[in-house]
Amino acid sequence: MERCGEEGALIDCQRKKNEYYYTTREEVQSVSDNGKHCVLEDASIYTVDQLQKAGLHPIVILVKCKSSHEIRSVRNCTAEQAQRAINKATKLESEHLPKFTSIVSGNHCDDLFKSIISAVNLHKGSFWLPIR
Repeated sequence: MERCGEEGALIDCQRKKNEYYYTTREEVQSVSDNGKHCVLEDASIYTVDQLQKAGLHPIVILVKCKSSHEIRSVRNCTAEQAQRAINKATKLESEHLPKFTSIVSGNHCDDLFKSIISAVNLHKGSFWLPIR
């Protein structure tokens, strides 16, 4: 895996339960070449960096809920998991704000979906570089 990351072939690797899921540069490029957007759920800041290094210019959206109740209305999780998600989003926003194209929030799935679509439509076709 390290070798793939060094060569830029591997964009993302996640472990869910006992299985690993990989996303390669070629997979993302193939989706992009077909005029579509590739949605990478729960992508890390490392993933964003890898996409930028590969010249793929990602639209990076942080979905931020204000309360654990909001998270639990859109995702099946415990109150503790929801609170951890809020803390993680707050930390990501404070430590990596320049890497986000947009930050969206909403009270229901429909609100979040509309906000995400709006952010994608607003930024598609534009290229940006993070401020360093």
